[in-house]
Amino acid sequence: ELKMGLDCGGKMGQFILVIINTVFLLMGLGLFIPGIVLQTNIDFVSDEIKPVLDQVSVTGIALGDVVKNLGIGFIIVGVFVFLVAVLGLMGACCKSKCLLTIYAIIVLLILLSQIVVVILWFTMQNQLNSVVKDELSTSLKNNFREDSLKGSNQLSNGWNYIFLTLKCCGVNAVTAGNAGDFANTPNWTKGSKKIPTSCCVGVTASNYTAPPTCTDNVAAGTYYTSGCYDALINKFDTSKYSSVFLGVGVTIIIIEILAFVSSILMCRGNYGEGNLA
Repeated sequence: ELKMGLDCGGKMGQFILVIINTVFLLMGLGLFIPGIVLQTNIDFVSDEIKPVLDQVSVTGIALGDVVKNLGIGFIIVGVFVFLVAVLGLMGACCKSKCLLTIYAIIVLLILLSQIVVVILWFTMQNQLNSVVKDELSTSLKNNFREDSLKGSNQLSNGWNYIFLTLKCCGVNAVTAGNAGDFANTPNWTKGSKKIPTSCCVGVTASNYTAPPTCTDNVAAGTYYTSGCYDALINKFDTSKYSSVFLGVGVTIIIIEILAFVSSILMCRGNYGEGNLA
């Protein structure tokens, strides 16, 4: 392995690399926290609810799997960032050209990937939200058949569990006196009901009954006013933290550019032929 003696530029690169990768080390550990928080927030995805979410596909992956594993994804990314930071620190401290070259390649690949993801996020976010909402609406329309938690139709049961768990009604918000999305569920033999029992305030899995003022009349104050799409999105509080995520993302990209440049400076900042170790 080639160890390098460093000129002024190389020493500056080494100093910056040590600082940057110390920050990366802490960031890697820090990603465990949102990962754990997300896993806590998605505990509503029970075995009854997941089949409904799996009806929606996000870039070819079932939404249920995306939601269920989002927190785990953060944790995995945290471990990866931590290991890359360790590699960078070892390369900088040991003045190892081999490690620094590997580190520079990894950072460059991560940087390019992040730029692509950011571009796709801003260009496709609204489209993605629209697709998810439309697919949820289609699933409700085609698959809601029973006002029951233990019926013969698994997807109907799942939708009712979603209404109970997220305290929502329909994909889009229901207004007083109206059936909302349930006006367009041809497979549900609803009788006089406009909305299912699961949409009514105070209903539980163990006490699955509701008065006609809710199910038939949809009287104000008797049913959940939030649509389930919004309730699902609110579980992740994306609107609250979008500016923070953007700021952190831009900061990471800048740091990665500095890390890449610094590793190149170190690799080029040797004098003589170095020493073999």
